[in-house]
Amino acid sequence: MKKLTRAITVVAVLNLLGVLAGIAWVFASGRVDKQRVLEVVDLFEETTEGRDARIKSEEAEAEAARAAAETDLPELAMNSGELNDVRLQLTQIDRARLERMQREISDLQNTLKRERALLASERVDFEEQREAFEAMRQRLRDIEGSDQFSKALNVLKESKAKDSKEMLNVLIDEGKREQVVSYLSALATGVRTEIIAEFIKADQAELAAGLLESIRLRGQETALTDANTDDNAPDTLGP
Repeated sequence: MKKLTRAITVVAVLNLLGVLAGIAWVFASGRVDKQRVLEVVDLFEETTEGRDARIKSEEAEAEAARAAAETDLPELAMNSGELNDVRLQLTQIDRARLERMQREISDLQNTLKRERALLASERVDFEEQREAFEAMRQRLRDIEGSDQFSKALNVLKESKAKDSKEMLNVLIDEGKREQVVSYLSALATGVRTEIIAEFIKADQAELAAGLLESIRLRGQETALTDANTDDNAPDTLGP
């Protein structure tokens, strides 16, 4: 019995020495260090259920991180060729916009030129009309301001309406219609009405109507001239 016990003890000691020698060799060969020992300890501390739960949790976190990364990416990922196409399209759009602006500017310039030309033409017409009006006023001043005009006007006043009409008719035939209008405008209303009636009696109603219209316009021109004269006259009133 003592021999058996001694044999078991020797075997146990030898096994222990073998284990210790193996451990010493593992550490000496660099295959095991303190960190690996702690990792092995942690490995055996975790249950299989805990390990499975941890793996599932890590997979879920990885999936969530991948989805977030995809969301942060541009909705349309383009390669270099597609980016060049987009740049080309944007360039064409900018060029088209610039050309449209240039056309609009050109249209505005052409419109401005036409308006300036029209304004210049209207100014020329106005100057011509003004000069014609001034020339007419000068002729009227020459006619109405002469002694002969006063004498002829007195003759018309003293003559019968029919005779005055005949004299005025002669002047009209000679192309002196403007002078006839001046005579009629200077006559009193009653005398002028009788003379116009004589034109109508002689089947010259159209001529009578034309003379009346000329008398009306002459009155407007005279009023306008008087108003302009008053506006241009110096103010002689004291303070």
